[in-house]
Amino acid sequence: MSVATTEIIARAVIRRDGHLLLARQRAKTWSFLPGGHVEPGERVEVALVREIAEELGVTAKIAGFVGVVENGYIEDGTAHHELNLVFEVTITDYQPASKEDHLEFHWLPITQLADTDVRPGALKTALLAAGNDASPFWRAWDG
Repeated sequence: MSVATTEIIARAVIRRDGHLLLARQRAKTWSFLPGGHVEPGERVEVALVREIAEELGVTAKIAGFVGVVENGYIEDGTAHHELNLVFEVTITDYQPASKEDHLEFHWLPITQLADTDVRPGALKTALLAAGNDASPFWRAWDG
């Protein structure tokens, strides 16, 4: 098994009327928070705004820091290690449409989050545990 370097992922918590915006790769059954990889030398906030613009074609504004979740997983024989830096984000258009052929986006009622396959699981658990508490969280990888 090959080992990947640690990846830095910037993710957005985008809320609207009791719903959370999620992304899903068309070939997968599970969802994740919008965002993406931080390029070497790129500031995290800049990366997140760029990723939202690329994926949704909307302007994003960072509203606050939510937390950090460390995660590890194996996909196609490669071990992955990532740090997910999560921010509360507002966007200019709350009816966004995917600009990426491999992604689709949907609004999930926050009340259904616990029963939905959102990855990484530690991030979903942290969001559920935080509830309305705005204190930043840190979740270490238990792998």
